[in-house]
Amino acid sequence: MADAALTLGTSAFANYLLSTSAWTAVFIPGTLSLTVVALYARAGRLSRRLQLLWLFSLPITLVCMRWEYTDDMHQLYIYSAFSVGCMMILFKRMYIPPLMAYALTFLSLCLVDLTAAFRHAIEWNLPLETFYYGVGGAGILDALFVVPLFTAAAAAYAIARRKSRSRMLVHF
Repeated sequence: MADAALTLGTSAFANYLLSTSAWTAVFIPGTLSLTVVALYARAGRLSRRLQLLWLFSLPITLVCMRWEYTDDMHQLYIYSAFSVGCMMILFKRMYIPPLMAYALTFLSLCLVDLTAAFRHAIEWNLPLETFYYGVGGAGILDALFVVPLFTAAAAAYAIARRKSRSRMLVHF
């Protein structure tokens, strides 16, 4: 029985790893995000305030996420508190690099998505070996793909707008 469950979990994991939606919405953006955060941290450009903003936005995002159930579909809706925090900082004329905004937004959403998927599997008595299967399942329409892009685009737009008006931005 345990061998059958292990085989099922392994084949499901292999299918997930080979799916286009997982590569598009999870693996490629995840690799990019981890690389960006590591490079900024190594260069000493990941400020303490930005780290605190990210850490404080995680529980807010987790509390605000919700599941919606319709017939055979279970959909997770996530509110990105870090994206809102980035926009508030940009309106205060403080600088957040668009790549860092993208990376930290993705990482916060990914952590919340994985946590919610695991919790959902426990609550609905689903196999824990495959709890991750819906994470990034919508591909380029998934929030893991779209929201970080919009956050980075908004940060880039705000920075360009401030520079066009010859206003200085303070690093956050």
